[in-house]
Amino acid sequence: MQKMPSLGGLVVLICCLSVSWCSGMQRPDSASTSLPIWPFPISAQVSGLPIPLSQDFDIHPVNSNSSRLERAIARYKTWIKPAPQRLFSATGVELKTLEIILGPGSEELDASTSYAYTIRVAGESAEISADTVYGAIYGLESFSQLVVEGSVLHSSIQLFDDAKYPHRGLLVDTGRRFFPKKLVMKLLDAMSYLKMNVLHFHLSDHCRFAVQSEMFPQLTANSDGFYTPLDMFEIVAYAKERGIRVIPEFDIPGHAHGLAPLAATGDLVFCDDSHTQLCNDEANITVTTLKSLLTEMSVLFDDKLFHIGCDETGTTPRCPLSSTRSLEIELLEHMESIGKTPIGWEEVLFKSEAATPRTIVNTWKMETVAMSTKLGYESIESSLPHFYLNYPTPYGRQWTDISDGVSHDNQHLLLGGELSMWSDNYCYILQCYIPGQIPKAHWMYNRSEDATFEKSVMALMFPRAIVAAGSFWNYNARVSVDSELFVDMYQTQALRLLSREIAGCPLDCECDEASQCGRPYHHSGAE
Repeated sequence: MQKMPSLGGLVVLICCLSVSWCSGMQRPDSASTSLPIWPFPISAQVSGLPIPLSQDFDIHPVNSNSSRLERAIARYKTWIKPAPQRLFSATGVELKTLEIILGPGSEELDASTSYAYTIRVAGESAEISADTVYGAIYGLESFSQLVVEGSVLHSSIQLFDDAKYPHRGLLVDTGRRFFPKKLVMKLLDAMSYLKMNVLHFHLSDHCRFAVQSEMFPQLTANSDGFYTPLDMFEIVAYAKERGIRVIPEFDIPGHAHGLAPLAATGDLVFCDDSHTQLCNDEANITVTTLKSLLTEMSVLFDDKLFHIGCDETGTTPRCPLSSTRSLEIELLEHMESIGKTPIGWEEVLFKSEAATPRTIVNTWKMETVAMSTKLGYESIESSLPHFYLNYPTPYGRQWTDISDGVSHDNQHLLLGGELSMWSDNYCYILQCYIPGQIPKAHWMYNRSEDATFEKSVMALMFPRAIVAAGSFWNYNARVSVDSELFVDMYQTQALRLLSREIAGCPLDCECDEASQCGRPYHHSGAE
């Protein structure tokens, strides 16, 4: 296994990734992979020696008064800046300005938002042009990766980039182990550095309903972790600043133990005493409550997409499959009636067969997007073997073409892919309701262990998430995951994340929920 270089090795790795500085390396026939930009851009032409940023270098918009863009520029000036002391220029030219030119695109953020951008470097000036502020932010990210110790890697650069898929997501499971708001914000930062644009927020499961409800306050009355409506507003706003959409998931009718407090009040009916699956009762108690609750939650999220789970349901005498199907259909249609486009896990189409024509199918285990798109459904790929971060699989498994098997005529139905960070192994008992079975990191469920949990879960997610981000952006079949080019790029990006305070698992060892590099995590405050 490749050993993680020191942080100071970032410069060396970036230099070796620049085609003019390390020309002996075997490469695919594409200049787009010769620059240390991740994900790989669509096209690039480069020439010339490095050009230093002048001491009075500045970034400014040319034709926009967007406050969102101004705030992005302020963030990126942390990394796009001249060296502390003036550098020698082999060409006698210094880069004095980076201009940003925006097209007519709005700041609305949805599945149709353009993230395309162009970078041009020539002489004393550079330019980022984009249709939208979000494309410009991605341009700033890519430009920041071209600047090494105060110099742009080449004096002439022509680069164009855009995402193949509109949906490039990360699922965070806070319906089991709670993710503190500060950690969520850090994950949004990391996503923005990797050009991922969807936070799939799994907000209810067996352990909790993680959002405070004014209509049903019992759901969080005794909870050790939940978000207030104000918290959700701040998270959604923080995400939007970085071009990230927040899509909530409230998992029903299975995975419903977090809704158990409403059994005692008579607001929900369950299939049995385990309180793990909701019953479509004849009096319509369950469906009436769920419609009210989902409507209340929908107001907190401005995105059109809304995930309602529909996975891993069982059958009992009280809850036959036909009853579950009817409940799911009614809820899917309700979400459409309030202006949302519903998403369900693959079972909504292939098991209960409740999917409406507008339902987006999220494949993950037994089925594939090739199957769901063949049936005419818009689809998202969350393949367990490739994209489940709670399994310590090699990062190379994430370098894959998610459109494999999808016919040419159905390519437009494939919206993109998602990584998933499930927190099952942090439950205090198995799934928070099965006694006698203790997950490996059960002791981190306690909120007093938030700091240790953050260290543990970040090491599961990063740096491996780097690779999936590339697959979702613009997979390049010409690049082998085992090639020197790919390994160097992976290490470079891991170091870049580390330099931006996104700590992960060191590349020279393995990490799981309970240990890093073979050393068990200790309780917060322990020696």
